Amino acid sequence: MASGPCRRRACPARRIGCRRIGAAVNDTLSWFAVSAALAIGVALFTRQRGWGMALPVLAAGAITGLLPFAPSAPLNPELALIAVLAPLVFGEALGSSYLDIRRVRRPVLILAIGLVIATTAAIGLTVAAISAIPLALALALGAILAPTDAVAVSAVARRASLPRRLVSVLEGESLVNDGTGLTVLRVALVAAVAGSVTALEVSATFVLAVAGGIVVGLIGGWGMSWVTSRSRDAVAANSLTLIAPFVLYLAAEWIEGSGILAVVAAALYLAHAQTSDAGSAARLQSATLWRHLTFALQAMAFFLVGMELVATLLQLDRGQFELVGLLVVVVTVVLVLTRVVFIYVTIRIEGLRRGERQNMRLAMLAAWAGARGPVSGMAAFSIPLVLVDGSALPYREELLATTFVIILVTLLLSQTLAPLARRLGVQAPDDTEQLRRIDATLARAALRRLDAVEEEAAMRGRPIPPEVAGVLRDSVEQRLRALQVEPQADAPDALALQAELRRLLIRAEQEEILRIRDEEGLPDSMVRPIQRALDVRLLGLGKIAEGGH
Repeated sequence: MASGPCRRRACPARRIGCRRIGAAVNDTLSWFAVSAALAIGVALFTRQRGWGMALPVLAAGAITGLLPFAPSAPLNPELALIAVLAPLVFGEALGSSYLDIRRVRRPVLILAIGLVIATTAAIGLTVAAISAIPLALALALGAILAPTDAVAVSAVARRASLPRRLVSVLEGESLVNDGTGLTVLRVALVAAVAGSVTALEVSATFVLAVAGGIVVGLIGGWGMSWVTSRSRDAVAANSLTLIAPFVLYLAAEWIEGSGILAVVAAALYLAHAQTSDAGSAARLQSATLWRHLTFALQAMAFFLVGMELVATLLQLDRGQFELVGLLVVVVTVVLVLTRVVFIYVTIRIEGLRRGERQNMRLAMLAAWAGARGPVSGMAAFSIPLVLVDGSALPYREELLATTFVIILVTLLLSQTLAPLARRLGVQAPDDTEQLRRIDATLARAALRRLDAVEEEAAMRGRPIPPEVAGVLRDSVEQRLRALQVEPQADAPDALALQAELRRLLIRAEQEEILRIRDEEGLPDSMVRPIQRALDVRLLGLGKIAEGGH
């Protein structure tokens, strides 16, 4: 066997290279393991006490970053943030409602596109006017901070018990405006690095990013829905959704589309399809899986922001610190004022167009619910290190530090949303009576299905024994009596038949809740808990013959 200077067993350079690769992998894995444990531990502590997780976890990340024995961040924080944010945004969108967002699509699009562009322009022009930062980089900072954060906004809005329509608007805005902001950022960075861009290039970049992201997302969402609706193995089918966010994000970015929009579009499509196409087992497993995963990813995302906040600030000198302090104060004021003025003017115009009086208290709450979060942090890391000529990009550290501090400031401001809502007398309506009526409607649908099954069995000459049907009828009528609703006037070898009839009745209730949603506009935030309860009842009867349906 030929010998050489670099045989596998003897070559020192090969051994050193392998050790370095192994050390880098071990460092990254150690960093993720320690950070995840700390982040989830703090999040669990805050959850048990009914607190919001964002600020405590961010603070824990910042404190951890100050410790001398703290784990070092990976060499490429942009990749780390993308690895967390792609599935995080997917999970948040999966828990949202396509129908709810579609009902408020006009205000969502106005805020997600119009307000993002207005905020980018306002911040860019202001920063360029008060500092030596070039206009293109100032606009990049505006695009980074313009989108609200889906995680932060959703958590704050729900804790504040805001009206359901307002929550749908805020969640829809925060899911869609990421794509707008990151697309504007892409254009601004091209101008900053290359020197200039034409209006045609700007338009082409924007259209390609939006259209490409949505198309990739819809194709991916349809594909996942097709697989999950036909698979008899719920575990295998739901495992597909675990890798989907990364594949969709990378596929969209590969064609110059918006990866965030692709992830959001796919998740909304899949969430809507699962309410009617997926089996009970698959639907329950998917909801449980992503509820747990989203909780862990939320904690990791805010922990990352805290660590990067400290790491970035520690790199600044005195002059940079003073500039960052000025930018934080001015940009925060511009950020809040632009949102307030834009929403106020939009509400007034919409009121004049419709000829109706608008609720300005809701407008004030919408204007105040503008927290920024990890998406802005990820976007900041996309600022390149060098220009086209190879020289260092100026003011990069200042822009990063400003972004992270403003994320913290807006999260602090968002904590005042609940007290403001109480002071304005705005709160979500009590759903108790509506839920009682829905439960009664579902019970009546089950009784109608039982009547139909009895009649069909009698026509086939195989009537259902009265004692079997009677047990089921009594249980449903008992539900109606417990709801203080009058039941309809219709009136061990039997256990299997009873179980099958119970399945038929529960499926009748599942069909009825979807009918109420589609015909009467019941929001998915009310439909999904009812659907989960029906799924649990259905699965409690044992394995279903159709393999999950």
